Amino acid sequence: MTFILACSAQNVGAQPSFTAEDVSFDAATVRDGGVTVRGTLRLPEAVRGRLPAVLVLHTSAGYQHDYHSDAFMDALNRVGIATLRIEMFTDSGARPSSTREVQPYTFGSLLYLANHPRIDPQRIGVLGFSYGGVMALIMASLEVNQEYTGGKARFAAHLSLYPVCWIHQQILSGSNRAYGASTYMHLTGAPVHILAGDKDDYDEPDSCPKFVAALPEEARKHVAVTVYPGAHHSFDASLPTREENSSFAHAGRGGTVTLQYDPVAAAKSIAFAVGFFSTHLGVKK
Repeated sequence: MTFILACSAQNVGAQPSFTAEDVSFDAATVRDGGVTVRGTLRLPEAVRGRLPAVLVLHTSAGYQHDYHSDAFMDALNRVGIATLRIEMFTDSGARPSSTREVQPYTFGSLLYLANHPRIDPQRIGVLGFSYGGVMALIMASLEVNQEYTGGKARFAAHLSLYPVCWIHQQILSGSNRAYGASTYMHLTGAPVHILAGDKDDYDEPDSCPKFVAALPEEARKHVAVTVYPGAHHSFDASLPTREENSSFAHAGRGGTVTLQYDPVAAAKSIAFAVGFFSTHLGVKK
């Protein structure tokens, strides 16, 4: 594990004070031989000793087109939570054919953080957006966790934004090619929360609540969902409204997806993330 660049601390106005480092490290899981993971690790300056941390996972647009993470990382850093934003793939053209190909990066990063001298291995969360939200949700599976970590590490909290819930319904039904029906039978026990919009064109309006309701009772007690009325996919990204075609749209039937910023839902989701991770990662207030 090697740090390749140290950046100076930032403390401008209301901005959080942190040390940012571009990092590159070898990540190996129980299942895979290993990959090289690159990203940016932010360590809040005001806190001494071991820190809670959140792994941040980008959308299918890729690491180079991440318009989601900064506001969330700033807010988390401000309350003393470290963040590691990793590159799962560079852009949409480099997206792997299956999330299975990305698991070495995500679980490898969990193991990296768990062994970092400034991070508390018992207080590591994961935050994902869209594609990254899919990952954050699947990694709550006890079966998947055991497969990649051998039980050596677990996330303490999972927050998943608009994670295309019909895919997870498909996993539950046993019709997904990458993950079996047993995936969500047992979860790690860490709290899981989904933030979604009822105008998300990837899903039906009630896809996420239906997924949660369909979980086995033991798993369901660890999972909650908040649906923002009128919010579209990518509601937190402050960009002009745009449309894109996707074969994953409309519960897999394909079609057009509207990506639209919703300042109210965005503000609520950032505030929720701070409260959620502060509570479940044991941040002292």
